[in-house]
Amino acid sequence: MALAGFPLPQEPVLDAYTEHGVQVLILYGDADHAHRAALEAAFTAVGATGRRLVVDVTQLTYADETLHGLLLTARTRARLVLAGTLPPVLRQRIAVAGTQRFLPTAPDTATAIALLRSTS
Repeated sequence: MALAGFPLPQEPVLDAYTEHGVQVLILYGDADHAHRAALEAAFTAVGATGRRLVVDVTQLTYADETLHGLLLTARTRARLVLAGTLPPVLRQRIAVAGTQRFLPTAPDTATAIALLRSTS
């Protein structure tokens, strides 16, 4: 349902696969408070695997403190690396909160997987 020409937020598109024993979660679209339930479900399912985790953010168009909080929670359960260029709002949130050291980044998924495999 749309309100006066304003579409309601769509669920983010999520995809996941495992490569070399590393769980990869790909996020598309917006990762914000409007999508919290879907994002929490995805992170919970991935966290239940007990595998190291790469979160591919290359296809995100927007991400706010909701994703930031979920990433910090996820890293307490598994080694985590972000792959790709962070959306500006998320990059700023991480910088302001001073959580860069807890959320390492890699330029792409392959590099992130290699980093996690080399430090296990």
